[in-house]
Amino acid sequence: MFEKKEFPILEFDCNPKGKIEPLNVVTKIDVPECCVITFFSDVIDDMLQSNRLKQISTFYTATVHLPIYETEYNGEKIAITLGFLGAAGAAAQLEELIAMGFSKFIVCGAAGVLQKGIQVGHLVIPYTAVRDEGVSYHYIEPSREVECNQHAVSIIEKHLQNKNIPYINAKTWTTDAFYRETEDKIALRVSEGCVTVEMEAAAFFAVSKFRNVTLGQVLFGGDDLSGVEWDSRSWNSREEIKKNLVEISFEICLQL
Repeated sequence: MFEKKEFPILEFDCNPKGKIEPLNVVTKIDVPECCVITFFSDVIDDMLQSNRLKQISTFYTATVHLPIYETEYNGEKIAITLGFLGAAGAAAQLEELIAMGFSKFIVCGAAGVLQKGIQVGHLVIPYTAVRDEGVSYHYIEPSREVECNQHAVSIIEKHLQNKNIPYINAKTWTTDAFYRETEDKIALRVSEGCVTVEMEAAAFFAVSKFRNVTLGQVLFGGDDLSGVEWDSRSWNSREEIKKNLVEISFEICLQL
């Protein structure tokens, strides 16, 4: 019996076996080792319309069903799926993808920027995430941050450098509550070096570390929280940026 703490979120249990394991709800199947998780539904829609995708499985939840597709890129098979928004759902999705047989992941999506000068579409490689969410505390011991897989970070950096694509290697802030990103909390995160804010990175990093799989993430600068007023910057309409980032993610994932 582990020790009761003042706050339940700090009651980490090192027992690796859960009462419900992913293989209790999904079956291992014949899948490629590489999988891209993207938060760009319009890119997936475009690929479907171009007949580039074949559905091979589904991530089922009580409210949302997210298809898992296979495609071919540069002569190699690779999977792609739409990510579940928020740390808890993203963690469960990653768990089931791993149980199905995937072992190498690149996650791509947008993030809010916390510091001035980061243009819409500028790429950010999060090498560590501030754990201001809940799910990571059930996978690794409590700490202020969780690091991204260093091999994955290195591969991403080398690929972007070879392509002459500018990027920032930075700390990100993962939060469960985007409507509670207050001025003081933003200032605190900026003071500790956070450049972006999003809702999944800490969970992805913790689950992949716990399950011993390789996962990296590439973010692009989206809405701006660095000014007096929030600025959406119409990031969601930048279709070409999103398509290019998915293509880059395919290339990187196959190098992991």
